[in-house]
Amino acid sequence: MSENENFDLLKVCVNSVMSLPPETSTPEKTKEDDVLDPKQRKVKSEAEKCAHRHLESWLSSGHYYERERAVTATAHILANFLDNLTIKNMVSFHNLGALLGRLSPRCSDPHPPVRTAAVDCIYTLLYIQLRYEGFSLDYKDEAVDSLLPLKDQLENPDHAVLYKTCSDLTKVMSKRLPQEQLSTLVFLLFDGLNDSQTNCCRASSVILNTLLKNRGGGLQDQVPEMLEVLHARLQSITEEQVRVAAGQTVLILASQHLQTVITSLVNQPLPYDSWISEMWMALGADPIVASQIIEMVMEKLLIMAPYVDKKESMMRGGTIKIATNQPLAMTCGLKELLLNGQCQEPAVNMFPQLFTCLAVRLGASVGVSAPKDNNTKHAASVHVAGVAADALRILLARAQLDEVMKRLDEDNAWEAMKEQNTHITGITLLARAMSKHAGPRLPSIVECLCPSLNNIYECQRITVTAFFSELLNHHVVTELMLIDVLMNNMMERISDPCCTVRMLAVRGLGNIAVGSPEKVNKYAKELLAAMSSGMEEKDDPGKLITLEAMSGLSKVLLYLDKKNVHLLVVHIFMKIKPFLESENDEIRCASIHLMGNLSKFGSGEPVFKDQIHNVLVSLLLHLVDPNPEVVKACKYAMRVCAPVVGSEQITTMFQNHLHEDKSLHYGEFINDLTKYLIQDFPGMLNFYHISVIQFFKSNWHEVRAEAMFIDP
Repeated sequence: MSENENFDLLKVCVNSVMSLPPETSTPEKTKEDDVLDPKQRKVKSEAEKCAHRHLESWLSSGHYYERERAVTATAHILANFLDNLTIKNMVSFHNLGALLGRLSPRCSDPHPPVRTAAVDCIYTLLYIQLRYEGFSLDYKDEAVDSLLPLKDQLENPDHAVLYKTCSDLTKVMSKRLPQEQLSTLVFLLFDGLNDSQTNCCRASSVILNTLLKNRGGGLQDQVPEMLEVLHARLQSITEEQVRVAAGQTVLILASQHLQTVITSLVNQPLPYDSWISEMWMALGADPIVASQIIEMVMEKLLIMAPYVDKKESMMRGGTIKIATNQPLAMTCGLKELLLNGQCQEPAVNMFPQLFTCLAVRLGASVGVSAPKDNNTKHAASVHVAGVAADALRILLARAQLDEVMKRLDEDNAWEAMKEQNTHITGITLLARAMSKHAGPRLPSIVECLCPSLNNIYECQRITVTAFFSELLNHHVVTELMLIDVLMNNMMERISDPCCTVRMLAVRGLGNIAVGSPEKVNKYAKELLAAMSSGMEEKDDPGKLITLEAMSGLSKVLLYLDKKNVHLLVVHIFMKIKPFLESENDEIRCASIHLMGNLSKFGSGEPVFKDQIHNVLVSLLLHLVDPNPEVVKACKYAMRVCAPVVGSEQITTMFQNHLHEDKSLHYGEFINDLTKYLIQDFPGMLNFYHISVIQFFKSNWHEVRAEAMFIDP
């Protein structure tokens, strides 16, 4: 080769450093080749092969002297190339992005001469670009010329100064870089995040983020690939500062292409690995972006199906609930975002809506299985309800509801909320803690939750009804003027198609007697109608609605005026009677207790007196009921009903001997009572005899035995 050809070879070495992938042996012809004559193109082809083999590895060598020689040689080559460059047609300098991507991180190299030479390279490259764009040899660009003074700043060993200088340098590059070269530069800067020199890794992140802030808006189509590459790079980055900067990269992209970024992250496999989780968490660092994401996620969760029903197997006839992928992924992402302490402001500002969204999402997640991974065909190891519960827990922390969290932790409420059998208990504990320690937040939460009571998914209606039901157990709802809203909602839910929702609605109506007893008479008509209807519920397999109706009515009767109950006493009594012999201990207990509470309204009523005598034998026999709670209920009912019986001797006897916590000598008690019954009610003896005989076939052997004993 001649001397001129040798110069031409060197002249194009740096040009081609990044243009040739490792597996390519012959470079493709580019527009730039049109500028060169055939001889120059041949020399360039040979030069590119040479450059790929040798120069690239030196630029990022672990030895400072190799990096210095490579960058210094590059600076000289580029300067000579610029001096001898003749442009025939205006075309793009196609290697500009690649060369800037390799050289710009060296501006923060730990070895000062490398930094200085790198700035010279960038200065020259930008002037080469200007020449390709058609500017004359003597043209001076003010922005590019501002790079030369930066060399003095790069002499400063202070890292902060170095990174600030890199940022300033990037702003100049950003102005001169053609759009078609931008993505090349960005992807090479991603490579720079794993540079052998920590300083250069940090510089790459600074340059990358500065570049994206200025020009990232034009990279819409490359965003998914950029996130994919960044995800791969994060797995090998050990420098904490670089990891944080990588998070900033995600945040910058989200600020420009929010929908694309969220879609890309949502489509990642579940469960998220730690690097995807980091990317989600990074999005919480900017309150504006975080607010937009939270709003987007809440909107999607509101309209998207939370699960689908699928056949459990071909052999079994049942179905199981499988979580739909996107809502689950969004919930996982939202949880990670909330972990970023900097998202406190949007979390607090949107607390009622976010609390509602996560509570309803939790309700729709209980008993739901994770979807299968399309690659492995195995269910992802994600606890669907657990993710929603964790997100809700983090939200409470962001809202600084420390007392609420303390109470929930003490009661193991979070574990209860996540499981199907204990979910209602967990939600009840949540409502209780919020009532006691976060009252001022309840009005807006109640307002946001109300629409969910009409949701097509019964699991979500169950969650909201359970929450409202417990709120009525606390006087704070009256103080906050929420009582009417809650009571109206409970009245609407007693006709809900879901048995559990109806049960919870009846429970809520009964809870008003505990939370706001002064309001009971205001709703007397509605309460009595609802409780009475509840005791007649046909679609109630476990008799849970019946139980709640009787328990609730017992509480309500303590505060109702006699005028509101007077006409219904016997009607209610007749509904109670069949449950006195229920095999369900709780129902037996509740019916007997309710009878006792009803007695104060029957005082002086001959018809009610007759009804008490009708069940007297049953009450006496259940004093030996195998369930101790039923025994206590019997003692209470007989004691409070005693004045209605019509015998002072019996009344005194009941008052003296039938105390819940005192033992009773049953034989002596029955002997004495029988004497008083014979004395005071001789006309009732035949009726008592017939009543006792009916218990000879009782389901409880204790009751059968005592029936034999009592029978005159």
